[in-house]
Amino acid sequence: MLAVGTRLSLLLSVLSLSACVSSEDYSPLLRAEPEIGAELTRAPRTLRLYYAALPDVGQSSLRLIGPSGEHQLRGLHTMAADDLMIEIMDPVSDGSYTVQWSTVVGEDQTVYSGAYSFTVALP
Repeated sequence: MLAVGTRLSLLLSVLSLSACVSSEDYSPLLRAEPEIGAELTRAPRTLRLYYAALPDVGQSSLRLIGPSGEHQLRGLHTMAADDLMIEIMDPVSDGSYTVQWSTVVGEDQTVYSGAYSFTVALP
């Protein structure tokens, strides 16, 4: 039989590991412009992603990938207390687009990343 201290130590280890596993599903991304899954009839000129806390611009990146490959972006910055915004430099045409993002938010030094898609169908 294990001593009480050993059992407590094992229990704390298991709880720590289960917290790590469940936090993998967490995403600080709350919403985006263009919206996640949107079907647009106008080409977007910017990307704006909203997070649960202020993102660290220096530890953040955004990429836009479309039918013709990766688009050139410039000017990553924040506009409010919880967002990242960047200008799309290349023309956006019809097709499916994926936004890939990576950031550190608030006091949490964890690097979070993810992706979402939207579609453009110009008239």
